[in-house]
Amino acid sequence: MKLAKVVGTVVLSQCIEPFRGQILHLTQDIDERLEPMGEAEVCATWAALREGDAVIVEVAREACNAFAPPLPVDAAIVGKVDEIHLS
Repeated sequence: MKLAKVVGTVVLSQCIEPFRGQILHLTQDIDERLEPMGEAEVCATWAALREGDAVIVEVAREACNAFAPPLPVDAAIVGKVDEIHLS
């Protein structure tokens, strides 16, 4: 799992059946200073989120298990972060 921020929304005009009606967001990983790092990636999620929301992203094969039935995805938002405390 990794910490990321929502940087956009993905809208599909055509898609395969498992993605019909699925919410997709563009996320970018953030570092310990909460600064963006790396490339943005498309993530499936259970609810619409706002740009700038901090989220937890599950990646790789385990990401598809966040949905029932499983989706053919390799990145999924599995939680919205309410607070971040750094020491």
